[in-house]
Amino acid sequence: MADRKIGGARDSIDEKLISLLCRNARMTLTALAQELALSRTAVQARMARLERDKVIVGYRAVLGRDAGADDGLRAVLSVTFSQRPCSPVVEKFRHWPEITHYYSVTGPHDAYVVVRVGNAQALSQFVDRLSAIAGVGSVRSAVVLKADFGETRS
Repeated sequence: MADRKIGGARDSIDEKLISLLCRNARMTLTALAQELALSRTAVQARMARLERDKVIVGYRAVLGRDAGADDGLRAVLSVTFSQRPCSPVVEKFRHWPEITHYYSVTGPHDAYVVVRVGNAQALSQFVDRLSAIAGVGSVRSAVVLKADFGETRS
């Protein structure tokens, strides 16, 4: 009974389910059910609840090191906003396909944006496009030269 969901909190079974899906989001319901010692229906219901509660917000393919070898360059952009709140400004670019990660941060910058573009010219054009948005105060870019770990995470 201690592992049951109480008052919207996740229990240890939810945490194990999340961990299994983080390692392999393509695990079948049957395999998940076996790992968790639950029925397929119970696993499916837990997944639906975690998705509804926005604990799980999507599933994605994670590329290996060789899969991304010829796909341009990555850069980290530091962004400072000139208006508050920032969320209406972020909404204007949050779904741009070049953006792989977005982090709202504390400190001298308001956000860090990780992008993947074809080449240096495409990066320059991206920075110009982002800088032109009303509410974006400044954008500085740093090209990623080498990533030693975390490459398989997206």
